[in-house]
Amino acid sequence: MRTHWTSKKQKLLVSERREHLDLFFNFANADLTVAKSSLLKSQMYGFLESMMAERPAIYSSALTAEKSELIQDLQKHLRARLKKIIHNVQLLWEMPLWKISGTLEFTVDAKTKRFHERFRFRKIKAGNELKALKRMADLALIEITRDLDFKPNRFRQCPKCGNFFYQPTEKKKIYCSIRCGNAVRLRSFRRERRKKDQSRC
Repeated sequence: MRTHWTSKKQKLLVSERREHLDLFFNFANADLTVAKSSLLKSQMYGFLESMMAERPAIYSSALTAEKSELIQDLQKHLRARLKKIIHNVQLLWEMPLWKISGTLEFTVDAKTKRFHERFRFRKIKAGNELKALKRMADLALIEITRDLDFKPNRFRQCPKCGNFFYQPTEKKKIYCSIRCGNAVRLRSFRRERRKKDQSRC
Protein backbone atom coordinates (compact mmCIF):
# COMPACT_ATOMS: atom_id res chain seq x y z
CA MET A 1 0.00 0.00 0.00
CA ARG A 2 2.81 2.40 0.88
CA THR A 3 4.51 1.77 -2.48
CA HIS A 4 1.20 2.40 -4.27
CA TRP A 5 0.80 5.84 -2.71
CA THR A 6 4.42 6.93 -3.21
CA SER A 7 4.54 9.13 -6.30
CA LYS A 8 7.58 9.81 -8.48
CA LYS A 9 7.46 13.41 -7.32
CA GLN A 10 7.76 12.33 -3.68
CA LYS A 11 10.71 10.07 -4.47
CA LEU A 12 12.40 12.92 -6.31
CA LEU A 13 11.72 15.24 -3.38
CA VAL A 14 13.34 12.79 -0.93
CA SER A 15 16.40 12.53 -3.17
CA GLU A 16 16.68 16.33 -3.38
CA ARG A 17 16.27 16.72 0.37
CA ARG A 18 19.08 14.24 1.00
CA GLU A 19 21.33 16.29 -1.27
CA HIS A 20 20.32 19.44 0.59
CA LEU A 21 21.08 17.81 3.95
CA ASP A 22 24.52 16.72 2.72
CA LEU A 23 25.13 20.30 1.62
CA PHE A 24 24.10 21.64 5.03
CA PHE A 25 26.30 19.20 6.94
CA ASN A 26 29.26 19.80 4.62
CA PHE A 27 28.85 23.57 5.00
CA ALA A 28 28.49 23.37 8.79
CA ASN A 29 31.57 21.13 9.11
CA ALA A 30 33.83 22.90 6.61
CA ASP A 31 36.85 25.07 7.29
CA LEU A 32 35.72 28.13 5.35
CA THR A 33 39.12 29.81 5.59
CA VAL A 34 40.79 27.43 3.12
CA ALA A 35 40.69 27.98 -0.64
CA LYS A 36 39.10 24.61 -1.45
CA SER A 37 35.92 25.65 0.42
CA SER A 38 35.05 28.21 -2.29
CA LEU A 39 32.98 25.68 -4.27
CA LEU A 40 31.05 24.66 -1.17
CA LYS A 41 30.31 28.29 -0.32
CA SER A 42 29.07 28.89 -3.86
CA GLN A 43 26.83 25.81 -3.68
CA MET A 44 25.33 26.93 -0.36
CA TYR A 45 24.72 30.43 -1.70
CA GLY A 46 23.23 29.06 -4.88
CA PHE A 47 20.80 26.92 -2.91
CA LEU A 48 19.68 29.77 -0.63
CA GLU A 49 19.50 32.14 -3.60
CA SER A 50 17.15 29.74 -5.41
CA MET A 51 14.92 29.66 -2.31
CA MET A 52 15.00 33.46 -2.20
CA ALA A 53 14.01 33.66 -5.87
CA GLU A 54 10.83 31.73 -5.07
CA ARG A 55 9.99 34.37 -2.46
CA PRO A 56 10.88 37.72 -4.10
CA ALA A 57 8.74 39.73 -1.70
CA ILE A 58 10.93 38.83 1.27
CA TYR A 59 14.22 40.44 0.32
CA SER A 60 14.69 42.65 -2.72
CA SER A 61 18.50 43.06 -2.82
CA ALA A 62 20.77 40.55 -4.58
CA LEU A 63 22.84 38.14 -2.53
CA THR A 64 26.58 38.77 -2.45
CA ALA A 65 28.56 35.57 -1.94
CA GLU A 66 31.93 37.35 -1.67
CA LYS A 67 31.32 38.60 1.88
CA SER A 68 33.51 36.26 3.92
CA GLU A 69 32.31 37.51 7.33
CA LEU A 70 28.69 37.02 6.32
CA ILE A 71 29.42 33.46 5.19
CA GLN A 72 31.13 32.64 8.48
CA ASP A 73 28.20 34.12 10.44
CA LEU A 74 25.82 31.97 8.41
CA GLN A 75 27.89 28.88 9.24
CA LYS A 76 27.84 29.78 12.96
CA HIS A 77 24.06 30.12 12.77
CA LEU A 78 23.64 26.73 11.12
CA ARG A 79 25.97 25.05 13.63
CA ALA A 80 23.98 26.64 16.47
CA ARG A 81 20.75 25.23 15.03
CA LEU A 82 22.20 21.72 14.80
CA LYS A 83 23.56 21.96 18.35
CA LYS A 84 20.14 23.06 19.55
CA ILE A 85 18.52 19.96 18.06
CA ILE A 86 21.06 17.72 19.81
CA HIS A 87 20.80 19.65 23.09
CA ASN A 88 16.99 19.53 22.98
CA VAL A 89 17.07 15.72 22.90
CA GLN A 90 19.40 15.71 25.92
CA LEU A 91 16.86 17.90 27.78
CA LEU A 92 14.12 15.33 27.14
CA TRP A 93 12.50 17.26 24.26
CA GLU A 94 11.24 20.15 26.40
CA MET A 95 13.09 23.06 24.80
CA PRO A 96 11.51 24.73 21.73
CA LEU A 97 13.88 24.78 18.76
CA TRP A 98 13.14 28.02 16.89
CA LYS A 99 10.28 30.11 15.55
CA ILE A 100 9.71 31.65 12.13
CA SER A 101 7.23 34.51 11.77
CA GLY A 102 5.11 34.63 8.66
CA THR A 103 2.09 33.16 6.91
CA LEU A 104 1.57 29.66 5.53
CA GLU A 105 -0.49 29.58 2.35
CA PHE A 106 -2.15 26.39 1.12
CA THR A 107 -3.43 26.53 -2.46
CA VAL A 108 -3.95 24.50 -5.62
CA ASP A 109 -1.31 25.04 -8.29
CA ALA A 110 -3.07 25.91 -11.57
CA LYS A 111 -0.29 24.45 -13.73
CA THR A 112 0.36 21.15 -11.97
CA LYS A 113 -3.21 20.73 -10.64
CA ARG A 114 -1.75 19.74 -7.28
CA PHE A 115 -1.89 21.05 -3.73
CA HIS A 116 0.82 23.55 -2.95
CA GLU A 117 2.00 25.15 0.28
CA ARG A 118 4.21 28.17 0.59
CA PHE A 119 5.50 29.94 3.66
CA ARG A 120 5.64 33.72 3.34
CA PHE A 121 8.07 35.53 5.62
CA ARG A 122 7.66 39.03 6.85
CA LYS A 123 9.58 41.32 4.50
CA ILE A 124 13.19 41.97 5.45
CA LYS A 125 14.65 45.42 4.89
CA ALA A 126 17.30 45.81 2.17
CA GLY A 127 20.82 45.68 3.56
CA ASN A 128 20.04 43.00 6.13
CA GLU A 129 21.33 40.16 3.99
CA LEU A 130 22.47 37.99 6.88
CA LYS A 131 19.01 37.98 8.44
CA ALA A 132 17.48 36.94 5.09
CA LEU A 133 20.00 34.12 4.68
CA LYS A 134 19.42 32.87 8.23
CA ARG A 135 15.67 32.72 7.65
CA MET A 136 16.15 30.83 4.40
CA ALA A 137 18.51 28.37 6.12
CA ASP A 138 16.02 27.89 8.98
CA LEU A 139 13.16 27.20 6.58
CA ALA A 140 15.31 24.83 4.50
CA LEU A 141 16.33 22.87 7.60
CA ILE A 142 12.68 22.57 8.65
CA GLU A 143 11.64 21.35 5.20
CA ILE A 144 14.52 18.83 5.03
CA THR A 145 13.79 17.27 8.42
CA ARG A 146 10.04 17.23 7.73
CA ASP A 147 10.19 15.68 4.26
CA LEU A 148 12.77 13.05 5.28
CA ASP A 149 10.85 12.28 8.48
CA PHE A 150 14.03 12.46 10.55
CA LYS A 151 14.28 11.50 14.20
CA PRO A 152 15.79 14.26 16.39
CA ASN A 153 17.76 11.81 18.54
CA ARG A 154 19.78 10.70 15.51
CA PHE A 155 21.41 14.10 14.99
CA ARG A 156 24.95 13.79 16.33
CA GLN A 157 28.15 15.71 16.83
CA CYS A 158 31.37 13.74 16.62
CA PRO A 159 33.27 13.88 19.96
CA LYS A 160 36.59 13.53 18.09
CA CYS A 161 36.45 16.23 15.39
CA GLY A 162 33.25 18.13 16.23
CA ASN A 163 31.58 17.46 12.87
CA PHE A 164 27.80 17.15 12.69
CA PHE A 165 26.15 14.13 11.08
CA TYR A 166 22.90 12.17 10.99
CA GLN A 167 22.77 8.57 12.21
CA PRO A 168 20.84 6.78 9.41
CA THR A 169 19.84 3.62 11.35
CA GLU A 170 18.83 2.58 14.87
CA LYS A 171 22.36 1.32 15.51
CA LYS A 172 24.08 3.95 17.59
CA LYS A 173 26.88 5.77 15.80
CA ILE A 174 29.19 7.79 18.01
CA TYR A 175 31.78 9.04 15.52
CA CYS A 176 31.20 10.70 12.16
CA SER A 177 33.62 8.43 10.30
CA ILE A 178 35.73 5.28 10.55
CA ARG A 179 38.80 7.52 10.65
CA CYS A 180 37.66 9.31 13.81
CA GLY A 181 36.62 6.04 15.47
CA ASN A 182 39.96 4.41 14.68
CA ALA A 183 41.87 7.46 15.94
CA VAL A 184 40.09 7.31 19.30
CA ARG A 185 40.60 3.55 19.63
CA LEU A 186 44.28 3.88 18.74
CA ARG A 187 44.78 6.63 21.32
CA SER A 188 43.02 4.52 23.96
CA PHE A 189 45.16 1.50 23.04
CA ARG A 190 48.39 3.50 23.36
CA ARG A 191 47.30 4.97 26.69
CA GLU A 192 46.54 1.51 28.09
CA ARG A 193 49.87 0.20 26.81
CA ARG A 194 51.76 3.05 28.51
CA LYS A 195 50.00 2.24 31.78
CA LYS A 196 51.05 -1.40 31.53
CA ASP A 197 54.65 -0.44 30.71
CA GLN A 198 54.77 1.92 33.69
CA SER A 199 53.36 -0.73 36.03
CA ARG A 200 56.13 -3.12 35.02
CA CYS A 201 58.87 -0.65 35.88
